[in-house]
This record gives sequence, structure tokens and C-alpha cells, in this order.
Amino acid sequence: MRPVMNLDDSLQDLSEALQRRLVVLDERMRVLAYSIHESEEDRERLSHLLAHSDTWRPLPAGIEGPELRDAGAGARWVLVPLRDHRHRVGYLVHFLPAGEDLPPEAVAGLAEGAGRLGVLLSLRTMYAERDAARARDLLAGLLDVRAPADERERTARAMVREGMVGGSEQYCAVVLGVPPAVPDEAAWKARTAVEATLDFVARTSTATVVGAVVEGIGVLVFPRPVVAERLERVLRTPALAEVRAGIGGPVGRLEDVRTSYGQAERAWLAACLDPVTYPRVTGWADLGLDKLLLDLPLDRLTVDDLPDGVRRLLASDHREVDVPTLEAYLDAGGEASSTAAALGIHRSTLYYRLERIRTTTAVDLSDGVARRDLHTGLRVARLAGMLGLAGGQPTSAPGLSPWSTVGS
Repeated sequence: MRPVMNLDDSLQDLSEALQRRLVVLDERMRVLAYSIHESEEDRERLSHLLAHSDTWRPLPAGIEGPELRDAGAGARWVLVPLRDHRHRVGYLVHFLPAGEDLPPEAVAGLAEGAGRLGVLLSLRTMYAERDAARARDLLAGLLDVRAPADERERTARAMVREGMVGGSEQYCAVVLGVPPAVPDEAAWKARTAVEATLDFVARTSTATVVGAVVEGIGVLVFPRPVVAERLERVLRTPALAEVRAGIGGPVGRLEDVRTSYGQAERAWLAACLDPVTYPRVTGWADLGLDKLLLDLPLDRLTVDDLPDGVRRLLASDHREVDVPTLEAYLDAGGEASSTAAALGIHRSTLYYRLERIRTTTAVDLSDGVARRDLHTGLRVARLAGMLGLAGGQPTSAPGLSPWSTVGS
């Protein structure tokens, strides 16, 4: 084999020398590189690894030799640890058909190739970490509200010139993160979501997308509008079960993408604060009136800022029943049959509750202006985390503003 200093070329050379299809995984069992897989069976196995290898258990510490793992129907996966001069940095994987054992020359070839691939993988990881730090710094500068326009323009040009994001006539921001009420490992989960999205885009699209964790939440910039269904597919893995996403509207210039970022941030908060109303991946265009309400200083509002009728309702002994009842009634435009069906109760039960709500709030529910005040006041209370539970999840932890992780 000719000597090369490139992971992909070295992997292909080793594959041809051993006449075996090979795949390199990183420490987190994600596919980083693979040799040419020509046959349909080889491509099916590669697709399986691309989709599922990150669910595999890493080899325990201290194991230096190959490990065999069941691949079904008597076949096995062979995992060879890859190391640089000090640490394990990944794995070399190949498929062993049923009834076949590795001949001694293949074992020796894999061991020799693994030593070289380990060093090259370590170099790639080091460069990737450097590039990720550079992308994070530039992205943070692009989104900084204090940065002057000319500085943002220079940052945008640098990002395109360095190949971090593709040149385009439209850019769209995405925000990823767990709800503010679930602060444990928030930055780690945001980073995992960003990496999973970047990996998905690299495997399924020609787009060049930049992403990083900025002020505790994941941010990505796409050189095109984002399809919510595809993003939702990325977040289906168990490790990302708590992550929510917001998609901003498109802007015409990269230096203006912080506008899309602000929209994505509010859409993400809507998905976090009201999971009953909003799906896990929410777009800016889906927010309606909440576009305005989410721009209020919700972290500074108290119950005293709400309309009197809403304050009385929140102070009542029946708030846990009457608040969702009134929300459903107002959402249904005051139509009793639809409200009762939505709540799963008989209409006579609904009428009883509505009469109690009229007494508690001292408001005539047939008055359009009064209903507007109640509806808007309850919506603000919901978004500000004053209503306790939304869809079975706390909207904010005790002492934690729902906005505490959001940069201004």
C-alpha cells in the first residue's frame, strides 16, 4: 500500500488489501468513514451501521483486542479498537459472514492497519475540534445583538469563505434545546442534538450547515428553509427525547440571520412552554398571536399584571379544573358542544363549571371584550409559567424563569 496521510484513503487502501468492506466509528460509535461498498448486501449493511451504530455499547475500558458482536443469522460484526499513541479514539468495523473465521493474515493486516488509522483518526478529531471552536466563535459573533453591522458582514463573509455554510439567497436559523424546566445536562443535550442534525444533513443533503451551542442552547444556520418533518425525524432517538426545536423564518442575507434566530428562539420557547398547543418542532409561522406575546418581558411579569378576572381565577380553590375549562371554552370560540367534546365531559358539567367561573371571575362570559381579556390574560399566564402544568410537564422549575437560558 502506498503511504498516505488521509483517513479515507488509508481506509480504502486497507479495504482493497484485505478484500473486506471496512467502516470507522468514533468513540461514540458514530460512523465517520467507510470504504467503497459495491454490492447490494454491502450497502444494506452500511445503511444499518449508519442508522444504528450509535446505539451500540462501546467496548469496556482495557479491552485492546477485537470483539465479535452478533449480526444475526450466525453472522458477526468485528470491532477492532483504534488508538493513537495514548488513547482509544474509535473502532474499525467489518462484517464476518456466518461460518467464516478471520484467517491469520487478515488478523495481522487489521492490526497493522488499525495502528495507522488510529493516528489519522486522532488527527481528524483534533482538526474537527478546532473547526468546531472556530464555527462556535463566528456563529456567536453573528448572533450578537451588540455587534455592529460591518462586523457582522465580515463574520458572514468569513463563514462562507471558510466553507462553514453555503452561499445562498436564503438563510434560516434553528434553535435546539431541552425545556428550561429541565436544566440537567442541558448544554450536553443541546450539543448532541446539534451534532445529530449536522450528521443527518451531511448524510442526506448537499447543503453545508453550521451549528454550535451558544449560551446553552443549540443553534444551526441552514442555507435554505428548513423542513420541520425532517428535523423531527432527527430528534426521534431516545437520547434526544427531551429536546424541542424552533425554526425561524428565512432571511435574504447571512449577516441578518440573527432575525431568524430570534424567531427560532421564540418558536422553541413556545414548544417548551405549551407542548399541548405546539408540536415538538415548531416554526415561527405557526405562532400566531404568540409571536407578540413571547416578545413580552415574561420573566418580569407577576400575577398582579394580569386582568382582574384572570387573577381571581388563579387564586380560586378550583383553578386546576376551571383554568383548563375556561381555556378550552375560549379556544372553541365559546361553543359549548366543541368545548365539552375537547374536555371529555358532559355539557351539563361544562355549564356548571362555566357558572362557577362567572362567579369567581365576576366577568360576563357573553361580553366579547371581557372574553378577549380573559383569553389573552390566560395565554400570557401560560407562557410566563404561572399556570403550573402544561400537558403534564411543569412549564418552569421553582425559582427558574422560563427565559433564564435565553440570550438577549
